[in-house]
Amino acid sequence: MINIKLSDLLEARPSRNQLVDGELEDGRYVEFRVGLPRLDNLLQQVVAMANRLGGYIVFGVDERKRKVIGIKEDYYLLMNKVQHAIDNLSSGVTFDLESVVEDDKTVAILEIKEGESTAYYTRKETTPYRQVAYRYTEDDNGIFSISKEVMQYAKVYKYMTLEAFILSLYGQSLRFSEPCTWSDKYERRFYCANYNLPSAKYNPSQLFATCTTIAENSEAAWKVYAHGQALGAHCVQLELNIVELRNQLRSTNYRFEERIVQYVSENKILNLHKKRQPDYKKHFIPFTLDSFLRLLSLKRDAYAYEQELRLFLIPKKGGGQRNHSNKVKPEDIKITWKDVIKKVRVDKNCSEAELVAIKRACFYVGINPNFINYSPTVNTPQPKGFYNNVDFELFDIDNMPGPPKITIY
Repeated sequence: MINIKLSDLLEARPSRNQLVDGELEDGRYVEFRVGLPRLDNLLQQVVAMANRLGGYIVFGVDERKRKVIGIKEDYYLLMNKVQHAIDNLSSGVTFDLESVVEDDKTVAILEIKEGESTAYYTRKETTPYRQVAYRYTEDDNGIFSISKEVMQYAKVYKYMTLEAFILSLYGQSLRFSEPCTWSDKYERRFYCANYNLPSAKYNPSQLFATCTTIAENSEAAWKVYAHGQALGAHCVQLELNIVELRNQLRSTNYRFEERIVQYVSENKILNLHKKRQPDYKKHFIPFTLDSFLRLLSLKRDAYAYEQELRLFLIPKKGGGQRNHSNKVKPEDIKITWKDVIKKVRVDKNCSEAELVAIKRACFYVGINPNFINYSPTVNTPQPKGFYNNVDFELFDIDNMPGPPKITIY
């Protein structure tokens, strides 16, 4: 239910943001529309409002005169189009849509709530893996625009040791860690920092993250996860259904965010916090949760080959104090793996006993592993029930195509 009067919206003070018509005392924007604009344009503004403080779009008002003229097109058709567009072309948008009669003229008020998580424009039916976060931005001259951040990756990969993979299946969970436990001091620099920003809109608190990549073949990642002992000496690469994983993480008690890692110079990471630096304002004024996540997504450019994508979970009701110790307990988040795993690569040096262990762990979560280049000598009967068939490939990251020996003349 919308708890604001149409008269209050009409009397909103003119906005210095040229993209909207008015601004309420609490900073929420108000936009007046005679009728329904192109749905793409409408969704851009809806998402941008959700990613700010929320706001209102009023249909049936002359935006120049702020005069109620009423909706000229079919009222019910307009309401259905708006409802359908937001439901099917956006993610993370919460809204109310109501009609108001003023002097026998009908207007529609669309209230966009401030999002708990980043809102996105997304075509769920055609390209659900593609999302665009629209935001209002202001340059140094006070000129506003709507910027966009495109998140588009049809394939996302997660590297694990074989031991971690089997434990994740039996635990039906994905492990998230507090950034203070990250091994790279440059990466945990901004998580463990002291923040004394008087005008900050966000006070950094505890959160958790896990790392994935959009790189299909990463020799470095493969070998990082194949350096341990026993089951930890083998690497497993999971190809993930990012759309399903997003949906599952958004249904938890955490706010879910994802950020593409930005690779910058070591010098920039060391000096970014100094006010004289040209990018200081970009990262610290105003300082928001989005600012904090972007700082946690900076990495030295020597690691650019990783093409990393970071997934964050933030307590919705405010987290505890950030830890600084590297011995902090991780968070294991429940995952329905059979809906998330699309394909798996397993170190071809795994023994048959280890492959049997993989099969049993997969059966436990409703996955039937289809080893496409392996013929087992041990029969591992599949328990009764419904299983998702997933291809498993025995893989050697160092395998070279062609004959093992060549002749050079």
